[in-house]
Amino acid sequence: MASELHQTQVDLDGLLEVLGRNLYSTPAVAIRELIQNAHDACVRSRLETGRNGDFAIRIQADSHRNQIVITDNGSGLTYEEVLKYLATIGSGYTRVLRDSSHNEDMVGYFGLGFLSAYVVAEKVEVWTTSYQTPEQTWYFSTAGGKKFAISATAPAQVGTTVKLHLREEFYHLAESDLLQGLIERYCCLLRVPIFLNNDDEQVNSLVAPWRLDAATSELQRKKRRLEFAAIFEGAFEPLCAIPIPENNPWSLKGLLWVQDRGGYATSDYRNISVFVRSMFITGECRELLPLWAGFAGGVVESVALSPTASREDIQKDERFYEIRDFLAETLIEGLRTIAANESSVWRRILSRHNQTLLGAALSDDRLFEVMQNDLKIPTTIGDVTLPAYLKQSGGVIYIRNEDKNSQEELLFRAQMKPLVSGYLYAASGFCQKYAHWNQLKAHILGSGDAETKLFTVETVDEATYDKLAALLLRKNEALSCARFEPAHVPLLVIHDQDVALKKRIERDEADKRIGSAALSLARLHTQAISAEIERRLYVNLNSPLVTAMMDASQESAGHLAVAVRAYMESLTHQVDDSDSNFSDELKRFSEALLAITRGV
Repeated sequence: MASELHQTQVDLDGLLEVLGRNLYSTPAVAIRELIQNAHDACVRSRLETGRNGDFAIRIQADSHRNQIVITDNGSGLTYEEVLKYLATIGSGYTRVLRDSSHNEDMVGYFGLGFLSAYVVAEKVEVWTTSYQTPEQTWYFSTAGGKKFAISATAPAQVGTTVKLHLREEFYHLAESDLLQGLIERYCCLLRVPIFLNNDDEQVNSLVAPWRLDAATSELQRKKRRLEFAAIFEGAFEPLCAIPIPENNPWSLKGLLWVQDRGGYATSDYRNISVFVRSMFITGECRELLPLWAGFAGGVVESVALSPTASREDIQKDERFYEIRDFLAETLIEGLRTIAANESSVWRRILSRHNQTLLGAALSDDRLFEVMQNDLKIPTTIGDVTLPAYLKQSGGVIYIRNEDKNSQEELLFRAQMKPLVSGYLYAASGFCQKYAHWNQLKAHILGSGDAETKLFTVETVDEATYDKLAALLLRKNEALSCARFEPAHVPLLVIHDQDVALKKRIERDEADKRIGSAALSLARLHTQAISAEIERRLYVNLNSPLVTAMMDASQESAGHLAVAVRAYMESLTHQVDDSDSNFSDELKRFSEALLAITRGV
């Protein structure tokens, strides 16, 4: 049978149901869409007639009759335009005019705005008079949008009036306070003034900082930026505001800011509001800010960002990601400028967002260069800057990456040297980057390089080595003889973290938690590591206890070895960051045990 060509059919009932009731996440969007249509009618009139200056949108809320009336004095519609644009879903004159005039002031695009009226209203009435035929006014009415009636009616002023007879479940939309809130949210940057309930005070009176008069002083601009940011931030006060440079390929305008504090639930409080052609689209577009900027907020306006069909989100297209990268650059340069020129503001930023900024500095070398000596790292002596830390550590950065005590840490405490708490967010990475950047040494406890970083290993005669090994070693351990201070630390048992990692990875249950690709890479890293030696025992030849152990009889030396090892291992579980007397206590134990040994 030969193929046949058929015209695709549309089930209007089904289409209206899907689009009308499912396109928008909230019925309140209908108010925004109808205001948008009124706004675009005013812009159209200005473009096509040259008229300017007296446009307005007036909204009446009648909660007694459950009606909302939206009136504009814009271009109006001819009979043909009512049929072509008002009564045809997906067809809008705004898009046609924008494409022909290359004017970006009009908000609409998809021709779906009027459809939203059917979501909230059981009946919609429209009176419209075109500037092209000012003597003729048309009346349009529909119940549900499936059928409509159009007729001539008594002449009225040029413009359009839309009356919504609300469905019962949407009666609340006719409440004045709710309407005021919707206008302030969605339409606060629209240039056409909006008035509610015969009030002479304009609802959308907010002036964006990037629209201020050229004569406005920089001091006034800073104040207005902070006031504007505070309106959109909500949760926090803005510490400072960073204007977005307007000479950019996307006609992007707006500002970013740093919040005055963070919360406890998360470190990510990115908050950005997006406007397209002056109409609010979404406040849930945090992806426009870099992931490290959990302390930042912003408002952006651009004609380059493309809204979705419901105009409640932004399409993640190529321009979206270009603008995201540009905003990251703007934030970085803004922070650099503040650090260089506004020391008091910079100190406040550092004090409130130190931890988050550690991660931010790792993400960008320019931020790191600015912040490296100002940010504080968590250590066993409190939060300090790295220059202050290095003065106490002897010029080397010592990092522990596990939230538990170790024998290496005991040595540092005995030597009264601070350790970096590298297991806390970004601390280890920041310190390692600092060391690389400034050509310093960074030692990670348990990383396998203890001999070269912490101890001076010595060769002893075979008899001495064998006796110490027999007295002190356990299964899967190796012994090294060394000299280190203080002398009252007789020995240290250091676990090899690489071996521990190898065993964790090679356990059967690791396969269930780690992806195959990542597991293969991890095993490649650990396959050359011997799992036979799990711990290395460093015996301090400077210690009087070790000397006494070597001089004592086999039985006495055995008792002394058991006591020394048991006490040293118990310290690993007892010491905490607040134990400032640890070194003295260890010295007293060493002297007491030595006295007992000599007494024996």
